[in-house]
Amino acid sequence: MPHVSIEDRPDPIAGIMDVTRNAESELRRRDRALGRTLVIGKAYLASAVLIVLLAAALALPHSAGVRGLDVLFFTEVAREQETSLPSHVFVLLYSVGTIVFGAMMILTQKWWAAGIAWGASCVAAVYGVLAIWLRQSGRGPNPDFPQFGAPGIGLYLSEILVLALVMTLAGVLFARVPEQFDVEESARHGD
Repeated sequence: MPHVSIEDRPDPIAGIMDVTRNAESELRRRDRALGRTLVIGKAYLASAVLIVLLAAALALPHSAGVRGLDVLFFTEVAREQETSLPSHVFVLLYSVGTIVFGAMMILTQKWWAAGIAWGASCVAAVYGVLAIWLRQSGRGPNPDFPQFGAPGIGLYLSEILVLALVMTLAGVLFARVPEQFDVEESARHGD
């Protein structure tokens, strides 16, 4: 029987380590690729509809004589009606944060755009409630201002749409495709 030296024999541990490293990197690569794009499902389509409706709500009356676009662009009409800071922040957040990044989410189907739109929607929802509350108080920043208008249909509708969008964008962000479950199962069992 010929004698085999240790140098000629392959290291079994090194072979196992190479196979494990390759399998882990392949699973990680597949998981990263699946995690970068969004799942196009019911929540994705519902959020797309809500974003379009929210953009259309900018044309509706925000308060007496002031449209959402007037509040967004700080027009003279909005200044005359003494539009409050929470109203400006609300409209700005849902216009830039939710509508713009929501449109980016729809066009690119990227997770980061949906995350920014969801975060902006969450903060905008709080400012929307504050804007409605300040408008409903009826006095505004200046108690002597007699024509301070109540909240308009656009303000109410925008707040409802933003709240609905918070929930649907959460569904978009946390949805998983069957392939992700397969990768998770493979990693769990070491396949």
